Amino acid sequence: MPELPEAETIARGLESLIRGRRLLGARSFTKGICERRGKYPVGARVAAVGRRGKKVLVHFDDGTTFLVSLGMSGQLRRRPNGPMPKHAHIILKFEGLDLLYVDPRRLGRLTPSRVATTMLAPAAEVARWCDGRLGPDALDVSWPEFRARLALRRGAFKPLLLNQRVIAGVGNIYADEVLHRAGVNPKARPVDLSAERLRRVHRATQSVLKKAVKACGTSFRDYVTPTGASGDFGNSLAVYGREGRPCRKCGSPIKRLRWPPGRSTYYCPSCQPEPDAR
Repeated sequence: MPELPEAETIARGLESLIRGRRLLGARSFTKGICERRGKYPVGARVAAVGRRGKKVLVHFDDGTTFLVSLGMSGQLRRRPNGPMPKHAHIILKFEGLDLLYVDPRRLGRLTPSRVATTMLAPAAEVARWCDGRLGPDALDVSWPEFRARLALRRGAFKPLLLNQRVIAGVGNIYADEVLHRAGVNPKARPVDLSAERLRRVHRATQSVLKKAVKACGTSFRDYVTPTGASGDFGNSLAVYGREGRPCRKCGSPIKRLRWPPGRSTYYCPSCQPEPDAR
C-alpha cells in the first residue's frame, strides 16, 4: 500500500506535470472508484498539488480539491503512447496530457470536494476534510506533539504507528524500518519507554521517511511514480521483507511475526529485544 513517501513522490510528480494546466474533461470507466460528492471541475486550472498522510490532494483554482486515496495498488500516471493500460479506471484530460487513475485491486478512491484551494489551508480544515481521521503528518510532526500523542499509550508501538489518527502517513513497511532504526521492539509500549528512547523513535520516523522520499519510495508490485518510474528505497530496507537474512547492524537473522492481525512484522531480535528482556 502506498505510504507517505510514495504519496509524497506522487504529489511532487503531479506538481511538475499538471500544475497550471486546465482540466478539459474527465471520464470514469468503473463505478465506485470516483465518489461524486462534487463535479469534475472542467475548465479550472490546477493551483497546487499536495499531500496529507497517505492521501494526495489536487487543488483547483475554482475551490475544488481532489482527495485521492490510493488504496492497496492505486496509481496516478501520465497516459503513455499506445493502448490504454490495463486496470485504468479514470482518465483526466488536461491541456497537453492525459492523467490516468490505475488500480488493479480497485480499493482506491478519487473524491472531488469543495475545500480550500491552497496547500496552505489551515490544518484543522484539511483534517475535517479528511473525515477527521488523520493525526499530524509523520514527516514534520514536532517532538512535543509526537511525545504528547504517544508517551502515555499502553498499546504496542507498531499498531500505534499504523493508526492514522495518531500519526498520519506511516504504514507497514516504514513502521518496521522506523522501529528497527530506533532499536525498539514492535510490541514495546510507549508508556514503558524513557523520554530519550521515545525521542529516538521520533527521530527515526523522520529520518527514515525523508530518506525514502529522496529515493522516491519503495516499489514491490504496483507502485510507480506519475511518469512510470519505480521507487529505489527497497535497496535500503533494513528489515522489511528480509526474513532470515542478516541484520545490517548486528548480523543476526531477521525474524517475521504474523502480527498485528493481517500483517507481517519484521524485526531483529538482537537490536530490538522483547520488552521483557530489557
